[in-house]
Amino acid sequence: MRTLPVELPGREYQIEIGVGNLQKSLVSFIRLLDPELVVTVTNTTLEQLYPGKIRNLLDPEGFSNETCVLPDGESFKNLETLQAIYDFLMEKKANRGTVMVAFGGGVIGDMAGFAAATFMRGIRMIQVPTTLLAQVDSSVGGKTAVNHPLGKNTIGAFKQPNHVSMDLELLKTLPSRELQAGFFELAKHGLIHDRDLFDFLNQNQLEPLDLDFLEEAVFRSCRVKARIVEQDETETGLRATLNFGHTLGHLIETHSGYGNCLHGEAVGTGMLFASYLSWREKLLGLSSWEMIRSFLEPKMRPVSLPPLDFEKFCSLLLHDKKASREAVNFILLRDLGDCFIQKEMPLELIWNHFGLFCSEFPDLCRVKLL
Repeated sequence: MRTLPVELPGREYQIEIGVGNLQKSLVSFIRLLDPELVVTVTNTTLEQLYPGKIRNLLDPEGFSNETCVLPDGESFKNLETLQAIYDFLMEKKANRGTVMVAFGGGVIGDMAGFAAATFMRGIRMIQVPTTLLAQVDSSVGGKTAVNHPLGKNTIGAFKQPNHVSMDLELLKTLPSRELQAGFFELAKHGLIHDRDLFDFLNQNQLEPLDLDFLEEAVFRSCRVKARIVEQDETETGLRATLNFGHTLGHLIETHSGYGNCLHGEAVGTGMLFASYLSWREKLLGLSSWEMIRSFLEPKMRPVSLPPLDFEKFCSLLLHDKKASREAVNFILLRDLGDCFIQKEMPLELIWNHFGLFCSEFPDLCRVKLL
């Protein structure tokens, strides 16, 4: 098991990454908290795959615990489902002494985290991410949110977990498509801040599943994110670079309809576009662009979007939470492992490059531009 500290002003938490380590990692930490009640938030799919997983770990320890089971999918990441968590907490008489456990992927982690941030003005919570994407992204750093029909993750709060327990054994039941979607987020950290991580990923294969490789890859990816969060917890500067690929990615998710395209798939397309834009603007060298393209393109699934005109394109980008006035901040690359924030990038310039991108990759980004 690997342990990675996240050190923030006045507090610290541990990320524990291993194989078959859930009982040791989770139960040991809950013993330290000694809660009055533990509430696990999970979804229907995981409850079928791992019935009563957290309950079965906690019952022998004598902890009072309850499980809130939500419907599965990005389309349920909304205020209505969030209300169901609050209702459950009230029904079970949860209070400030309650500990919440988020047992699931990014949707569960985001919603449970937001509920923990706001219920009784904040209760303790533990992230137990069950997907590769959640392990390297949403479970680390404290961003929590739900979607609004007009924009992804636009209603949320910062809520750092008290602990993160990652058991890579849980990835064995993850569909191949979900694994690959998470791999894009993992690779993102190499593309923007760690060339050695990118090279390591480029020299290995995700499937067939090699948990030794993944333990190293997840540790190194989380280390990149943890060091950035330590310097800029609430995204006033450096942390915004972690949004590489997300501006277009969130547009794709919103315009295609939540749940039609996996978050990691949308971000993968967004990263390819951001790299392409960097190259077209003569910021990124040809050899680096070709290396990124050869790494990303074979792993990508086509995304299909409804027809899109310039007005709708602008509306979607400006509703994105990274928008600023009538332009957007866009994360671009100078080289592998070297990114920067292009402040207030003109929307027309992005639109023009998007048209060229769609022409260059018609099988990957299927959309009629009007």
